[in-house]
Amino acid sequence: MDIFVIVGLSLLAEAFELSWQYAPTIKGSLDKVFRVYKSSIFLFLALHTGYLYILFVSLRFDILNFPLILAVALKTLDIFTKLELIKRIFIKKDIDLTLQEILNQKSPFWVWAISPLTYPYLIYWALTWQ
Repeated sequence: MDIFVIVGLSLLAEAFELSWQYAPTIKGSLDKVFRVYKSSIFLFLALHTGYLYILFVSLRFDILNFPLILAVALKTLDIFTKLELIKRIFIKKDIDLTLQEILNQKSPFWVWAISPLTYPYLIYWALTWQ
């Protein structure tokens, strides 16, 4: 399989993940994520297509190098951070004033576009690692 097809599929997986999570504020994004989480944790994990694709590439091409480990670690940290924020905000309702203000601030689109730009590059780097 051509390396650019693999990287392109990673870009599509990340774009899909961005499309269902995007909102103008972090609170809005967490609301979307919580609705999915509330319906099913398995659906929540399955909709993280970028994470699943990185794991697929690692297993399919038998790669476990620094860029791929970095990508998996960052994605895992991202998922666990979302789960912790969901637990704190929506389940325990333990939110302080500072966090409330941060969550309600508008986020520029480039903040959301970091993921579709970073992970395909890390996959490219992992596949070309010598």
